[in-house]
Amino acid sequence: MHDNAEHTESAGPVEPVDPVERVAPVESAGPAACAGSAACAEPVPAAGAVASVPYARPRVVPVRYDVAGVPLSGLLARPVGGPVRGTILALHGGGSRAAYWHRDRAAETSLLLLGASLGWTVLAIDRPGYGASAGLPRAVQDLDHQADLVFRLIAMLPGLLADTDTDAHTDTDAHTDTDAPADGVGAGVCLAGHSMGGILALRMGGRDEGLGLLGAAVGGVPLRYTPGKAEAMAGVSEDVEHAPPLRGPSTSFETYFGPVGSYDPALRTREGRVIARIPIAEFVDARDAPLTLPGTMGKVRVPVQWTAAEFEASNAAGPDTLAEVAQLLGQAPRVEVRTQPGVGHNISLHHAARAYHLHVIAFAEECRSGASRTD
Repeated sequence: MHDNAEHTESAGPVEPVDPVERVAPVESAGPAACAGSAACAEPVPAAGAVASVPYARPRVVPVRYDVAGVPLSGLLARPVGGPVRGTILALHGGGSRAAYWHRDRAAETSLLLLGASLGWTVLAIDRPGYGASAGLPRAVQDLDHQADLVFRLIAMLPGLLADTDTDAHTDTDAHTDTDAPADGVGAGVCLAGHSMGGILALRMGGRDEGLGLLGAAVGGVPLRYTPGKAEAMAGVSEDVEHAPPLRGPSTSFETYFGPVGSYDPALRTREGRVIARIPIAEFVDARDAPLTLPGTMGKVRVPVQWTAAEFEASNAAGPDTLAEVAQLLGQAPRVEVRTQPGVGHNISLHHAARAYHLHVIAFAEECRSGASRTD
């Protein structure tokens, strides 16, 4: 699982996160800000991910939706000045939140801004039990119940995203996207999931309702934990509401990040961390993932992109593991297994996150093209 809550070994218990994080709308950097900067150069995505029209600069706004009586918060970026090619629904890992996919300090690596600039609506939700739904009863915290809620949200998206009165669904501090196109989800929804969010995405891809998804791009999924990580997780009592930070040599900050220089040093500070408390029911699902994942993966019937981090230190991630992944996903119509250079477990919190997110968007484009051919 993710993750940031586990790398705070010396920080003590994690403080609760405000139910709705107030995030000022963020626009992608303009020409003046990017002059001479390679990091802000015009994105050059992989084959199939090039937008057919020049989209205007997108922005990120906080949102909150009522889904079957459960408030789900998150962050939303929509393409401006062109048609919606599709929608990427991003699912963060355990002990994190929607901001995993978009940090103001690293806007150039944001999946939301990058996706919207290439014609994709990107919605990163605080998964059930996080953000606005923190405190969800334990009986509905597990991944199967989370999948139920996320499928309900997906069913609502065409109406929510086609509604030009975005103030009805965005946080009151958000700007209204009056220039955003009103054509709903586009070609369909592609899931992007990290760690625990990746396990959730795979479970969704194995259900009958999942056949309507374009695909699932997952990273940091624990087919097997390292012995030290497994031992630390086994020692956590289930008689608590939230899992405590893990203790042990295989649960330090370095377990989840690459070498010094591959990530923003601010992530090591209390102010810079992207963390939240982990509901115990989903922690149990994460702990048991090596036992349940093979069966889950055998049911997946949508295209899958599986990314392992070059410096992964909490899960098995070598060539033999990737070969096993491809075999276990035998029912999926297409499987792409790959290693992302320059990152540790928390892939999207590294400087190389932009490259990873371009791969995710390219995969979504390929899924979109495949869906078009079979319509």
